[in-house]
Amino acid sequence: MRIEIIVSFLLCCIGYINAITPVSKCPQARSPEEYKQVITVGNCKKHPCRLRKGHTINVDFRFTPIAETKTVRNSVTATIAGLPFPFIGVDDTDACNNIFESDGTTQAKCPLQSGKEYVYKNHFDILPLYPIVKVEVSWALIGSDRQPVMCFTVPAKITN
Repeated sequence: MRIEIIVSFLLCCIGYINAITPVSKCPQARSPEEYKQVITVGNCKKHPCRLRKGHTINVDFRFTPIAETKTVRNSVTATIAGLPFPFIGVDDTDACNNIFESDGTTQAKCPLQSGKEYVYKNHFDILPLYPIVKVEVSWALIGSDRQPVMCFTVPAKITN
Protein backbone atom coordinates (compact mmCIF):
# COMPACT_ATOMS: atom_id res chain seq x y z
CA MET A 1 0.00 0.00 0.00
CA ARG A 2 2.78 2.46 0.92
CA ILE A 3 4.70 1.68 -2.27
CA GLU A 4 1.57 2.32 -4.36
CA ILE A 5 1.09 5.73 -2.73
CA ILE A 6 4.73 6.68 -3.27
CA VAL A 7 4.65 5.53 -6.92
CA SER A 8 1.39 7.45 -7.51
CA PHE A 9 2.90 10.58 -5.96
CA LEU A 10 6.04 10.32 -8.11
CA LEU A 11 4.01 9.81 -11.29
CA CYS A 12 1.92 12.90 -10.48
CA CYS A 13 5.08 14.94 -9.89
CA ILE A 14 6.60 13.77 -13.18
CA GLY A 15 3.40 14.69 -15.01
CA TYR A 16 3.41 18.14 -13.44
CA ILE A 17 7.07 18.74 -14.29
CA ASN A 18 6.51 17.66 -17.89
CA ALA A 19 3.68 20.20 -18.29
CA ILE A 20 6.03 23.16 -17.86
CA THR A 21 7.03 24.94 -21.06
CA PRO A 22 10.75 25.72 -21.35
CA VAL A 23 11.06 29.49 -21.83
CA SER A 24 13.80 32.10 -22.02
CA LYS A 25 14.27 35.50 -20.47
CA CYS A 26 13.23 38.60 -22.37
CA PRO A 27 16.10 41.07 -22.70
CA GLN A 28 14.23 43.85 -20.88
CA ALA A 29 12.86 41.87 -17.91
CA ARG A 30 13.84 39.62 -15.07
CA SER A 31 14.10 35.94 -15.89
CA PRO A 32 11.24 33.52 -15.14
CA GLU A 33 13.44 31.86 -12.49
CA GLU A 34 13.64 35.15 -10.63
CA TYR A 35 9.85 35.31 -10.62
CA LYS A 36 9.73 31.72 -9.31
CA GLN A 37 7.00 31.03 -11.81
CA VAL A 38 5.74 28.17 -13.89
CA ILE A 39 4.80 28.98 -17.47
CA THR A 40 2.58 26.79 -19.63
CA VAL A 41 2.09 27.47 -23.34
CA GLY A 42 -0.44 24.96 -24.70
CA ASN A 43 0.90 21.45 -24.21
CA CYS A 44 4.46 22.41 -25.20
CA LYS A 45 7.15 20.49 -23.36
CA LYS A 46 10.15 21.08 -25.66
CA HIS A 47 11.43 23.54 -28.26
CA PRO A 48 10.19 24.55 -30.69
CA CYS A 49 6.61 24.65 -29.46
CA ARG A 50 4.19 23.59 -32.18
CA LEU A 51 1.45 26.13 -32.83
CA ARG A 52 -1.11 24.46 -35.11
CA LYS A 53 -3.15 26.62 -37.46
CA GLY A 54 -6.82 26.74 -36.53
CA HIS A 55 -6.13 25.91 -32.87
CA THR A 56 -6.33 27.96 -29.71
CA ILE A 57 -3.27 27.98 -27.46
CA ASN A 58 -3.75 28.46 -23.72
CA VAL A 59 -1.12 30.36 -21.76
CA ASP A 60 -0.91 30.52 -17.99
CA PHE A 61 1.74 31.44 -15.46
CA ARG A 62 2.34 32.69 -11.95
CA PHE A 63 4.13 35.96 -11.37
CA THR A 64 4.88 38.44 -8.60
CA PRO A 65 5.22 42.14 -9.51
CA ILE A 66 8.18 43.96 -7.95
CA ALA A 67 6.27 47.26 -8.02
CA GLU A 68 2.61 48.25 -7.81
CA THR A 69 1.01 48.88 -11.18
CA LYS A 70 -2.35 50.52 -11.90
CA THR A 71 -2.79 48.98 -15.35
CA VAL A 72 -1.45 45.96 -17.21
CA ARG A 73 -1.46 45.45 -20.99
CA ASN A 74 -0.52 42.42 -23.07
CA SER A 75 2.40 42.66 -25.46
CA VAL A 76 2.44 39.47 -27.54
CA THR A 77 4.50 39.19 -30.71
CA ALA A 78 5.97 36.60 -33.03
CA THR A 79 9.39 37.53 -34.34
CA ILE A 80 10.06 36.31 -37.87
CA ALA A 81 13.42 37.07 -39.50
CA GLY A 82 14.11 39.70 -36.84
CA LEU A 83 10.79 41.53 -37.32
CA PRO A 84 8.13 41.45 -34.56
CA PHE A 85 4.54 40.84 -35.68
CA PRO A 86 1.65 41.26 -33.22
CA PHE A 87 -0.56 38.30 -32.38
CA ILE A 88 -3.94 39.54 -33.56
CA GLY A 89 -6.57 39.69 -30.83
CA VAL A 90 -4.22 39.54 -27.85
CA ASP A 91 -1.40 42.03 -28.47
CA ASP A 92 -1.96 45.47 -26.91
CA THR A 93 -5.11 44.42 -25.03
CA ASP A 94 -6.01 45.00 -21.38
CA ALA A 95 -4.55 42.15 -19.30
CA CYS A 96 -6.36 42.96 -16.04
CA ASN A 97 -9.27 40.65 -16.94
CA ASN A 98 -6.81 37.75 -17.35
CA ILE A 99 -5.22 38.09 -13.91
CA PHE A 100 -6.37 36.01 -10.94
CA GLU A 101 -5.48 35.73 -7.26
CA SER A 102 -2.92 33.03 -6.37
CA ASP A 103 -5.73 30.46 -6.01
CA GLY A 104 -6.13 30.66 -9.80
CA THR A 105 -9.92 31.08 -9.67
CA THR A 106 -10.67 34.41 -7.98
CA GLN A 107 -10.50 37.34 -10.40
CA ALA A 108 -7.92 39.94 -9.33
CA LYS A 109 -8.50 43.60 -9.96
CA CYS A 110 -5.98 46.16 -11.11
CA PRO A 111 -4.02 47.78 -9.56
CA LEU A 112 -1.69 44.89 -8.79
CA GLN A 113 0.25 44.95 -5.53
CA SER A 114 4.01 44.69 -5.25
CA GLY A 115 5.22 41.37 -3.81
CA LYS A 116 1.88 39.59 -4.19
CA GLU A 117 1.62 36.44 -6.32
CA TYR A 118 -0.90 36.36 -9.19
CA VAL A 119 -1.95 33.86 -11.84
CA TYR A 120 -2.32 34.94 -15.47
CA LYS A 121 -4.58 32.95 -17.84
CA ASN A 122 -5.17 33.75 -21.48
CA HIS A 123 -5.28 32.19 -24.92
CA PHE A 124 -4.51 33.11 -28.49
CA ASP A 125 -5.66 31.73 -31.81
CA ILE A 126 -3.30 30.48 -34.48
CA LEU A 127 -5.11 31.88 -37.48
CA PRO A 128 -5.23 29.95 -40.77
CA LEU A 129 -3.69 32.96 -42.54
CA TYR A 130 -0.46 32.66 -40.52
CA PRO A 131 2.47 31.29 -42.58
CA ILE A 132 4.16 28.00 -41.72
CA VAL A 133 7.34 29.33 -40.19
CA LYS A 134 9.62 29.23 -37.15
CA VAL A 135 8.99 32.15 -34.78
CA GLU A 136 10.13 33.49 -31.44
CA VAL A 137 7.03 34.22 -29.36
CA SER A 138 7.49 37.07 -26.86
CA TRP A 139 4.88 37.52 -24.14
CA ALA A 140 5.02 40.48 -21.79
CA LEU A 141 2.73 42.14 -19.30
CA ILE A 142 3.40 45.87 -19.49
CA GLY A 143 2.71 47.96 -16.39
CA SER A 144 1.46 51.52 -16.06
CA ASP A 145 5.09 52.73 -16.06
CA ARG A 146 5.47 51.10 -19.53
CA GLN A 147 7.97 48.61 -18.10
CA PRO A 148 7.51 44.82 -18.18
CA VAL A 149 5.86 43.42 -15.07
CA MET A 150 6.74 40.00 -16.45
CA CYS A 151 8.16 38.78 -19.76
CA PHE A 152 9.31 35.60 -21.47
CA THR A 153 10.14 34.24 -24.92
CA VAL A 154 9.70 30.78 -26.37
CA PRO A 155 10.82 29.36 -29.73
CA ALA A 156 7.88 28.01 -31.72
CA LYS A 157 6.86 26.78 -35.14
CA ILE A 158 3.53 27.48 -36.81
CA THR A 159 2.34 24.25 -38.46
CA ASN A 160 -0.69 22.82 -40.25
